[in-house]
Amino acid sequence: MRLLYLTLLFFVPLLSSATHIVGGNIHYEYLGNDEYLIQLYVYRDCASSSTDFDDPAAVGVFDSNGNLVENIEIPISDAVISDVPVDTGNPCLDPPDGICVKEAIYTATVFLPPIPGGYTLAYQRCCRNTTLVNCESNDDLGSTFFAEIPGSGDFENSNPLFNEYPPVVICLNQPFTFDHSASDLDGDVLVYEFCSPLLTNEPGFYINPPGAPPYPELQFYPEYDFEYPIDSDPAFSIDPSTGLLTGTPTALGQYVVGICVKEYRNNMLIATMNRDFQFILMTL
Repeated sequence: MRLLYLTLLFFVPLLSSATHIVGGNIHYEYLGNDEYLIQLYVYRDCASSSTDFDDPAAVGVFDSNGNLVENIEIPISDAVISDVPVDTGNPCLDPPDGICVKEAIYTATVFLPPIPGGYTLAYQRCCRNTTLVNCESNDDLGSTFFAEIPGSGDFENSNPLFNEYPPVVICLNQPFTFDHSASDLDGDVLVYEFCSPLLTNEPGFYINPPGAPPYPELQFYPEYDFEYPIDSDPAFSIDPSTGLLTGTPTALGQYVVGICVKEYRNNMLIATMNRDFQFILMTL
């Protein structure tokens, strides 16, 4: 009982500061005739937040030289908003009260004719949680989510769509397993790997239009890096072929994790996308 009490005390600041973006990614589907369905996934804390989703959300389209080709402004009326189940991923404890995550899926259709070098889609938003323990934690740290559309040779491409969102809360000292796989309409070979979450390269809270690539990487504290983002033994790992995420966390806290998916066609890398999210580590 005393340990539970101390655990809840630890997370009071986390719950009371829930005003931030906790993750996201960009998906696109090729519709034919040079048209793409763009889906922006954004996740935010909502327990005590006065900050709503962007209206509109801006997705920048950049060529291989970093030139802004188009700025897609998607109104909130074209988004589907829902609650993310606060599942612990393990029956070790019930989800605590006061943790809330909402998902917004913005949708737009855009005409993008094939060009050499292809396109990069990007969305940027401030701010990350101030309660992260594996990196500097302040209101100046934003997020960038990107997805690449291949160039002229393989432009008829739909990028991977993640099958599930990771659990918001996971259990301390309990083996954790999560299927982080994605589905690909084209049957491309997908390779999963840890990668650094990305920061913004434009100032401000609401960033419209987004900044051009390349994007700065989040700097972890010295005891962590993008391949070891969580105190764990055994260390968290992701199977490059299946996307199976495993590990046993060993310290309380809120951790940001980045994962990239690379698409290969005919043994050639054609595109990469990123996703980042946060785990809250709790115990009985």
